[in-house]
Amino acid sequence: MGLKLDRHKRRSLILSIIYRAAKLFRILSPKKRFELFLDLEWIFDRLAHEESFKYYDQQKHPIRIQTIKFLKKHLKENHNVLDIGCNNGDITLQIAPFVNKITGVDYNQNIIENAKKKNVNPKVEFIHCDAFEFLQDQKNKVDVVILSHLLEHIDDPKAFLNKCLNHTSYIYIEVPDFEKIYLNNYRKDIGSSLNYTDSDHVWEFDREELENLLIELKLKIIDREFRHGIIKLWCSI
Repeated sequence: MGLKLDRHKRRSLILSIIYRAAKLFRILSPKKRFELFLDLEWIFDRLAHEESFKYYDQQKHPIRIQTIKFLKKHLKENHNVLDIGCNNGDITLQIAPFVNKITGVDYNQNIIENAKKKNVNPKVEFIHCDAFEFLQDQKNKVDVVILSHLLEHIDDPKAFLNKCLNHTSYIYIEVPDFEKIYLNNYRKDIGSSLNYTDSDHVWEFDREELENLLIELKLKIIDREFRHGIIKLWCSI
């Protein structure tokens, strides 16, 4: 739900100061001013996003709440789940009550050790290993593979997804949404160097691009959601 606001807004002192200070940049060309303001917006957006994770508890962050809400619609009590690139295990632990078993794997051993320390649920296992070596060692397919904020880090996401297809019945994909704000398209047009969500991303997916990739792999998109700057897709093989 959005907000209903009074027509007359309370005056913001800092906004007024910044708006007046911006006029000092009229000595720059229109393109340079445009680039500058786009960069400033990116910087403050990034700072606000980082601060949000200090303000909210992990389980109460709006982004995390929405992810769990979306997943709960599709996960079943008899599902065996693999969370690839589970990081510190926050999502792994939060969805454990809704499934039969969940295994979180990550290549970072320190992160896995920290996740193990937090885990008290017998349905959860954290393993330091290569995800595909783990899958090849399993006699049976897992029901669900979770790829939360992983594909954007992969050089060849199509090849990565293709490796998953024979090992699961469902894939959940969550990545940042390039189209979360129209300013990203402006940055793309002017060739801005600040046009990424994180510095280690090699992909920033827009909605059509990601869905076309899944269609190429003959994945069926059962459910989709675009909220909080995140693309969420629940797919069947």
